Amino acid sequence: MGRYLSHVISRNRYLQLQGIRSGGKLVNIELESIFITLRATRTRTVETEDHWLDDERKLAHGEKRAPQTETVVVKVQEALADNLRMVVLGAPGSGKTTLMRYLALLYSRDCAEGSTSVRDVLGLSENGHTPILLPLRGLGAYLKTHYPQDDGTEGHARLLDYLQEYLKNERIKVDENFFDTLLNSGRVVMLLDGLDEVGSEDLRRRVARIVDSFAAAYSQCRIVVTSRIVGYSGAARLGENFATTTVRDFTLADIQQFLTHWHRMVSIGQMGVGESAEKYATDQTEQLLTAIQKNSRVRDLALNPLMLTVIALVHRDRVKLPDRRAELYAEAVDVLLGKWDEARGVQESPILNDRPFDIINRRLMLREIALKMQEKGLREIEADDLNQQLRAAFTPLTKTKAESVSAAERFLTVIRERTGLLVEAGQGVYRFSHLTFQEYLAAVEIAERDDYIAYTLSHVADPTWREPTLLEAGYLSLNSR
Repeated sequence: MGRYLSHVISRNRYLQLQGIRSGGKLVNIELESIFITLRATRTRTVETEDHWLDDERKLAHGEKRAPQTETVVVKVQEALADNLRMVVLGAPGSGKTTLMRYLALLYSRDCAEGSTSVRDVLGLSENGHTPILLPLRGLGAYLKTHYPQDDGTEGHARLLDYLQEYLKNERIKVDENFFDTLLNSGRVVMLLDGLDEVGSEDLRRRVARIVDSFAAAYSQCRIVVTSRIVGYSGAARLGENFATTTVRDFTLADIQQFLTHWHRMVSIGQMGVGESAEKYATDQTEQLLTAIQKNSRVRDLALNPLMLTVIALVHRDRVKLPDRRAELYAEAVDVLLGKWDEARGVQESPILNDRPFDIINRRLMLREIALKMQEKGLREIEADDLNQQLRAAFTPLTKTKAESVSAAERFLTVIRERTGLLVEAGQGVYRFSHLTFQEYLAAVEIAERDDYIAYTLSHVADPTWREPTLLEAGYLSLNSR
């Protein structure tokens, strides 16, 4: 058990920065030192005098009494305290995986070191519970390889078999019945990350049913599952025993707290403990916080934990914000388009049948969409218009009309579900998740035109083109043009 817990601690001790550019000296950031408590929504039943009177009237007429509910914002650990089964939903980069790694770290340290962090920090009554953190995309891949067809009898044993293989691949050898006593006594916290990352809808459905089966078999164990909002739908949803909570954006206070801890850890890592490091950290935090607050577009990005980390890293690499926002947006778009998923080993369904369609290809496609929306003065685009544009773009890359239609559908699914750059703004309507992304991608598309100077001059008098023009200038300067 000691070796297993040491493995969990070492794997989750530091903040994950894979997939994010950092030109400076690598500094390990302790996850416990920088973790910001996430806020989430919770639905609760309320009793008011008006509700009570209304219910009395219904009862008098033989109608059923309907519970009155309201949605409130709470700390995520409060939602966990109220529900042994929990699905944590959130947008890309909202901190779901970091939350799971943080929980695994606290539980494993309590077990290994006899600390009481779970009680003192999280306010949960569990003591000495063993965490098991598993990426659900791995379970999906395991099923696809070993059990390609669902025979209708899949149960929680599939999950335990995958756990054994996962630990074996991590070079942690345990007996086949290693977790049995803990599971049967309810002393396991099952942390299942990324239901949306499971490759296909059919596999996602199978994984969801296996998780339901596991929950039924070990009813005393705490189970937390994460998923992006878009990927949690239809048959892939978990059973009614799982409560659902949605992670909220950072507040400005959260941003300040994160940057304070971030710069302190980076400064100590570079300069050692001392007054000079503390002063440098304070100055850097004030400088970056001022830059974020002065620019509403940067501030909107910073509300997302992943994007705030990108901003902090770009700033650390001596790019002054917000004067060189083009470089910041370039990094943010690349992270969302696939660098982050790629670094974590997430594999997506292919878009084209006979060749890869990588980050560069995706960016080129989105640039065209962004510029056409900018030209038409659109902030939203009808699904039919978007699909038509995508099919036309894929026609030269495919052999048949059916292939171009299929490629367009796959591309839209990947961009919507995995990157978060395009989101559904309503039934049959799409938009870029931040106007910043539309304007930046349009700016790059203009800058790469042969007639970019004439094109820019033809729009420069229009106030709606001010931001794309500034970003185009920034992009050109970064490329020494």
